[in-house]
Amino acid sequence: MLILGLQKYYTYFNMQNKSKKIFILFSFLVSSTVLAGKYPQQIIEADKLFSTKKYQESYQLYYQAFQKGIITPQAVLKMALIKEGVGESVKALYFLNYFYENYPDKKIFNKMKELADKEQYKGYVYSDLEFFANVYRNYQIEIILGILGFVFLYFFAVITNKIFIKGISNTSPFLFVLFLLAIFYVVNFGENFFNPEKAVILNDKCLLMEAPAAGSNQVGLGMKGNRVQISKKIDIWAEIEYDNKTCYIRLDNLYGI
Repeated sequence: MLILGLQKYYTYFNMQNKSKKIFILFSFLVSSTVLAGKYPQQIIEADKLFSTKKYQESYQLYYQAFQKGIITPQAVLKMALIKEGVGESVKALYFLNYFYENYPDKKIFNKMKELADKEQYKGYVYSDLEFFANVYRNYQIEIILGILGFVFLYFFAVITNKIFIKGISNTSPFLFVLFLLAIFYVVNFGENFFNPEKAVILNDKCLLMEAPAAGSNQVGLGMKGNRVQISKKIDIWAEIEYDNKTCYIRLDNLYGI
């Protein structure tokens, strides 16, 4: 069954056009070269085990590295396909979701949705806003520096215009303030707006509560494999939207925290 799962992944990614294949191959070769000098022997050994089809042994090493925060995009996909191959679709979706949030790619989301639809899981609806939120999450510093650079150039142009032409557009001060407000918003609130945290429900029929307390009223049951958006965390609880209503679920019932 595992071999069939692996074949499905390779078939899926082989459907991409030739230029994308070349780019992916180039990226893999570059990352593999870097891997030898940057990552521990544990990852290298896991790759060797995977290449010799010792998938469960390689998964153990990959996952240990993953828990330490030392991982590569290729290793995340390998863990996902190993888990799908042995029928553990929830864990496969967790790794695909992790990959998508850290390396935004619509092809990966399509694969995630394909698996979720097969298992009849909910919450896997593509959104351009979520895609760009993931891009923002991974390039937050670059985006902020880009905005700052643009504002600096704009400010320089306004000052130069005033000095040499003795005039200034009526809209210039307004635009300058607007840019500053945009920077303020992105720095202080961008994390929450652009980067809503997503998680996959780990346990079947877990309790959904009206308030973040064990003694509150139960409002429903969370089903394993469903993907939810986390609004905020309160102690051991997460506030989520489930079936169009706000409720609370214990953090230990979620993958991706």
